[in-house]
Amino acid sequence: MTHPASRIPHRGFLLVLALASCKPSGTGVIALEGATLIDGSGRAPVTDAVILVKDGHIQAVARVNEVPVPRGALRLTLIGKTVVPGFVDAHAHVERWAAERYVAWGVTTVRDLGAASTDSSIALKNDFNLGSVLGPRMFTSGAMIDGAPPTYPTATAVRSRADVRKAVDQRAVAGTDLVKIYTKVTADLLPPLVDEASTLRFPVAAHLGKIDALTAARAGVASLEHMAGVVQAASRNPGPYLRAHDEFLRGWTLEEEGWALLDSAALEGVARGLAATHVGIVPTLVLHEMLSRLDNPTLLSRPGMEDVPAATSVRDVAGLLRRSGWRAGDLQAFRRSRARQNQFVREFKRAGGLVAAGSDAANQLLVPGLSLHEEMSLLVGAGFTPVEAITAATRKGAELLRADSLGLLTPGKVADLVVLDANPATDISATRRIAFVMVRGRIVKPDSLRRTWAK
Repeated sequence: MTHPASRIPHRGFLLVLALASCKPSGTGVIALEGATLIDGSGRAPVTDAVILVKDGHIQAVARVNEVPVPRGALRLTLIGKTVVPGFVDAHAHVERWAAERYVAWGVTTVRDLGAASTDSSIALKNDFNLGSVLGPRMFTSGAMIDGAPPTYPTATAVRSRADVRKAVDQRAVAGTDLVKIYTKVTADLLPPLVDEASTLRFPVAAHLGKIDALTAARAGVASLEHMAGVVQAASRNPGPYLRAHDEFLRGWTLEEEGWALLDSAALEGVARGLAATHVGIVPTLVLHEMLSRLDNPTLLSRPGMEDVPAATSVRDVAGLLRRSGWRAGDLQAFRRSRARQNQFVREFKRAGGLVAAGSDAANQLLVPGLSLHEEMSLLVGAGFTPVEAITAATRKGAELLRADSLGLLTPGKVADLVVLDANPATDISATRRIAFVMVRGRIVKPDSLRRTWAK
């Protein structure tokens, strides 16, 4: 039998209950109220939105007054501003100095393709993802897999079916998120490579040279980087392009110039054929644009370049021109190719293909963070609506990464978002007018970051 006294709560217990009942239900909640919302889904913007964030995740999304803001929440009035998901750079070459630069430009996730070494990329990824360094979420391929001899000494050279399986296995053991193949991988080595990667559930990102895009897509690669291999697939005589990639710069030059020679109908057919395979395209139009304008010195002083330290590859235009041997005639040929590149991206999207935005930073003239905004502007110039371009830089990049929690502002997703001072649905350049960035639920002010770089 229970003693009557045991049914009387202790006074200390009563005090705990009283204090608990006084704690506001909204403690730890951030309420973003009154902004226009572009949620990453591709749907039309929603006005007068309220977004509730707690513990680094989206708790609720609704119109103002449709969901109660809990007492005790931190309420931020954002009338006149626009909220978008954190941007995803689907093709980057991440360097440690660029970590905060990405965040300042609203890039909260990067897909790192082709590191100097697998170990260094895994270390950087861990620093970002574990929060010891402020930076974007990072997915990495580690070092590239290339044919023999490799274009870069840091790549893993493969000569046989056994080599490619071993190279994929090494990356799985190291902890990479995907595999990247480079220009000298040949068509006979692609099936075993994709088979091994598929067994390990690794997507394969392909920067092609000696394989055409349709062959690679039908073999099962997840993405085609820079639209490489499309010229070979659309050309009536692909042989010269495939052979030219025995030497990287010769192949790159011939392929970049070859776009202007393509038949429009053939290009449209390749776009439809690729879309039918469900391969993703990361066109990096900003790379092609900057290559065509390497002779324009004003690009080294354009707004945003102040974010780039002096001794970086971003500023080394003279070095690239010296190594490549490109002259005025080559750059003019690159510029003639730009219309066909835009046409391909437009036709691929029209056919239902997945287009993800990537920058190729930090290569020459490609600024970490900024150049993803330039990519969105170029996608609009190629025929995307501003909302479609934003979707390419948010949800589509997340889909390519197979990261369901990213790129979309709906309940349960991670709280990576960007608050803009204007509405990019009417002017895509507004994506650059950043009021603040939220990374993992933490608010970061770009101006505050930039003041620390200036010291």
